[in-house]
Amino acid sequence: MEETLVKKSDFLKVKYKFFLNRILIYFSFLCIPLWISHTVGLNLIFQSSILLMYILFMAGQWYLLGKEVDHRLKIYYRANSSMERIVYRVVMGGVLTNILFSLVSLLPEHLIQIFFWAFFFVLGIFYSWPTRGKIIEETMTGQFGEIKFLDSFEKTVLVLSFLTFFISVPELSLFSNIEALKIYYDPLKIISPVFWGNLKVLYFPFARYPKLYNLIWNFHFYFIGLGLYLLTFYSLARYFFSRRLSMLGVFAILSTWSFSRILVDDFFTSISTTYTVIWVWSILWSTRSGTYRSGLLTGLTCAYMTVINGLNVIFLPLTLFFVYKFFLPGKTQWFKKQWLKYNFLGAFLSLLIFGINLKNINLEFWHGSDLISIVSDFIYRKAFFVISPIGLFLYLVYLSKKSGLFLTYANFNRDKALEILFGILSFIILGTLINPQLIKGFGLIWVLVYFCLIPIEWVFQSISRLRSKRNLIYGMYILVCLLDSHLESRFRIIGKMFLELESLKYFMQF
Repeated sequence: MEETLVKKSDFLKVKYKFFLNRILIYFSFLCIPLWISHTVGLNLIFQSSILLMYILFMAGQWYLLGKEVDHRLKIYYRANSSMERIVYRVVMGGVLTNILFSLVSLLPEHLIQIFFWAFFFVLGIFYSWPTRGKIIEETMTGQFGEIKFLDSFEKTVLVLSFLTFFISVPELSLFSNIEALKIYYDPLKIISPVFWGNLKVLYFPFARYPKLYNLIWNFHFYFIGLGLYLLTFYSLARYFFSRRLSMLGVFAILSTWSFSRILVDDFFTSISTTYTVIWVWSILWSTRSGTYRSGLLTGLTCAYMTVINGLNVIFLPLTLFFVYKFFLPGKTQWFKKQWLKYNFLGAFLSLLIFGINLKNINLEFWHGSDLISIVSDFIYRKAFFVISPIGLFLYLVYLSKKSGLFLTYANFNRDKALEILFGILSFIILGTLINPQLIKGFGLIWVLVYFCLIPIEWVFQSISRLRSKRNLIYGMYILVCLLDSHLESRFRIIGKMFLELESLKYFMQF
């Protein structure tokens, strides 16, 4: 009996320590909007760093919300990697928060202010107190534990990817008010009011500082939109490739000069063209998870796509039909019906959002030549993409079972290969026929990189016993990605935005 009391006492000490640490960190980040006024006299780089910390803090709340949904609904799933678990929870929590905040945005401003502080105060207390021991053991930072197992080449690619991502921020268009920003990025009002309402509440405390308010919206488009795009592609690539090749694929996306050119031409493509990879990945995740409750994610993903463009509601019946009919082999009819049932929330939201934005639906018809010109331009500007046609050929050969040699050296999961082929063909066909936004911007870059990794995987598997040669080839591809990355131009762009005296004076006029 005494030993039991001692153990309980020690556990309470651990819980109190965890609670104090968590609540101190939580409210330090939450109070950033309160003490941001004291940084008005500081330079833009420091202010931007503070805004970025706040954005990452909010993304962390999405993760915790997704984790809580897992616990409450008892969703136990198989994850392909620790990064995939993070992406899943951030997407889940982000979409749910988006819907909630869009409803709150309809309230008067004084009520929005009360809701914001009350909501996050209660949330902070709730998340900080460990109601179960697993919360203490499984922290968010612990999900990044595999970083310490990276070899020198993987660490190099990781550092280069972070550096390239942060210096690729284009010159931002800032306005005197948010309404002007929305008109500039979405003149046809294709984006649902649900999206703008979410951002209004999410960053409401900064509304007193118009320039900072404007800046944090732009940072959200870049760091959340493209950050989630890259992490989702990594999670998708891990279904087929090793960790080092998946990381190389992410760096290939970042290092292409098209990455910066797309943002300069249309900065909002960081949101409007990056969701295709999230949709394809959600199907791969759902069919592998082993639980019918995974239908909740696929439904919410379709709802998020409809928020960005009402035409994307077509992905809802496509997802439900093909997953139910073809991508759940070996599952009982009861399992499939339960999976459909958990898609109901996302399906309801998708149809509701589509109805709200119906008058702004705009059909555009393209021709195949437009698709060819986009792909040709990407390949022309990135030498790494030259091997993508070879990867496509090997991919089709693998699916047709015509080459014993390829099957010997590259053993992909055929079911997953068919699922990703369905996803790619779906949005390319729809993008060519009715919604060119699907294949503009970043919509096709990840597809090219995916096919580029296939021949490299084949080479690596064929020389699997020769580690030194694999490292040499890997290092060569890193150099290929670096040589035409135009890093000097990216430094010049970000230097012009952050370091010129005139820019600093402009931003500091609050």
